[in-house]
This record gives sequence, structure tokens and C-alpha cells, in this order.
Amino acid sequence: MKIFLLSLIYKTVRFTTTRIIYFFQKLFFMKKDLEPAVKIGDSALSSLQIIGSIVYDFHIPSGNDIEVFDLKFPSPLLGASFKADTKILDIWLRMGLGGVIFKTIMKEKRQGNKKPRLQDAFVNNNYGLYNSLGLPGIGIKEFASYLEKSPLWDFKRPLGVSIGGDSEEEYLLNINFLDPYLQKINKQYFYELNISCPNTVNGQTICENPQALENLLKKIRGNNSTTLCVKISPDISNKKLVEIANVCESFDKVIINAGNTQFKKPVFVGVNLSDFSMPGGGLSGTPIFERTLEMVQLLSNMKIPIMATGGISTINHVELLKESGASLFGMASSLVLDPYCIPKIHSTL
Repeated sequence: MKIFLLSLIYKTVRFTTTRIIYFFQKLFFMKKDLEPAVKIGDSALSSLQIIGSIVYDFHIPSGNDIEVFDLKFPSPLLGASFKADTKILDIWLRMGLGGVIFKTIMKEKRQGNKKPRLQDAFVNNNYGLYNSLGLPGIGIKEFASYLEKSPLWDFKRPLGVSIGGDSEEEYLLNINFLDPYLQKINKQYFYELNISCPNTVNGQTICENPQALENLLKKIRGNNSTTLCVKISPDISNKKLVEIANVCESFDKVIINAGNTQFKKPVFVGVNLSDFSMPGGGLSGTPIFERTLEMVQLLSNMKIPIMATGGISTINHVELLKESGASLFGMASSLVLDPYCIPKIHSTL
């Protein structure tokens, strides 16, 4: 009862806050933009830390732990790569996630794309999020320091570091730079290779080229045995998807993450062209779940662990994906829309 009451309060406050912000944006002839509401929401959630034991602390039921290579997850529910804010990731872990993956990091500091770049999305009466953030971030050097000092290691759960790059060299440089810091921390960690971002110029170059991925994995494995997770795009063809999976299967300690946001034009998701800075962006949330399920089913016969990411928010989603062959379940938009989906799923998992 407590979970459902807190969920209702959260969704009501979120709905009211976004509508108030939209009202003032319209009143002052500003472009509609969801990003301010997300920032206000994050600040509000962080301010409740003083009563966190009441609103955030939930037990992970026993028997849901899973071991993948050298990683031990107390729950198969993970926070997919989306956030880097320690306070928010702390809240999600306290609510029961088995681990989180930090927002994709690039070599240099990035501001990302121009605003507005984050909006609500509506597709066939299903609600989701639509973004072209463009991988804003603090850059690899500052991120290394941030990782070293992060209190999230105290949870003793696997943490993933999502690595981006505009070239093979950038992926390698980022991993080689971070690895000494992570080895010194001596906790459970893994790297996620984000080869499928739909809102950067070169984001899908490797995802479209299995041979390039194979070359990258060979070079990484030349001096690094850390577990890797390869994040693929739902936009690639099934044929290309199988080719990429075959490449991943040929290397040790590789998880395949199926998948990411799905590229759409603004008009497809109910967003006005004037309210979006880019010609297209990534759709996430419930509207893309069917494609996530299709990808997992396609990969189910392969001898490689599968993480399913895209549209997961209910126990039904988790059960369908688990029956189809997935063993880990990445969540992002659902945690923004209602993080109480974590204890809800755990109560019936």
C-alpha cells in the first residue's frame, strides 16, 4: 500500500509541476521544454534525503540476485545509462536497483545540443520521453575524479561506465584513462560501449559496422579483461543485429544490451518542430517496448548474456523479456516517470 501511495503522490506532483512550467513557458512566449521540469524534480527529490528512509528505502527481496561473469547483481533491475547525478542515482539504488550505468562519457567536455532537446512523447496513446541531448558531459578527466570519490561504491553493487566516442581511438583512450582509477577503487565495475546513440553526428558509425566493432573489441581485449557491455540500437536491421551479436559472442565476458532509444522525427511523437532543436531524436519509454522484445527474441539462441533496455516499467515487461532470454533489465525513462516502479516490480518478481 505504501509503494502505491508514494507512486501516486510522485506522479501527481510530477504532472502538476510540468503543467505549471508549460503554462509559464507559453505565457512568456517561450518554447515548450521539459528539461527545466526534470531539473526541478531532481532538486526536489534530493531535498527529501532527510526523510529518505521513509520515501526511498526499499528492501530487495531475496532470491532475485543474478551473477553475470564476475558481476553480482542483487537484483536484475538496472539503471540504464541516462544520469550522472550522484544524488539521483543514490535514490534509485536505495529503491532497489541491482546496479546503475553512468551517463555516457566522452573525452572532452560537451554542452550537448541546443535546447529544447527533451520533451514528452505520445505514440499510440503510450507515453514516453523524446530527447536529443547530444551526450552532454564533464569530460573524461573530471569524470575520473568524480568516479574515484563517488559514494555509490558503498552500495557494493556493480556500476557500469558508459563509454562514447566519435572514433575507435576515442573509445580506447577513454577506457585506458579510466581503468587505473577503477582498478584502484577495486569494486565491481564494467564498461558499456555506447555504439548506438541516435543524437550525435557519428553515434551509430560502429553500430552500422560489425567489422569496426570487432576491431575495437580486439584492441580493448589486448590489455583489458574487464566485463564489457555492448549497447546496440533498435534502429539497425535484424540482419545487422545478428552480425553484431556474433561478433560479441566471439569475445570473453561480453554482455549485449538490446538496446537504446529509437530514432524518430518530432512529428511522429507529437512534438512540434518549433519545440525541438534537432531534426530528430531518440524515443524512449513504453512506445519502444515491442522492439526491445523483438530484439531479445532474435538473440535468444545465442550464447551471450542479454540485457534488455527500452520501455520496461512493469512486472509484465520483465517477465516477457525474461521468458525470451534476457537476464538483466535496464530502465531509464520509467525511473524518471515513476521510480516506484522498482519496488512495484520487486513486490511481484
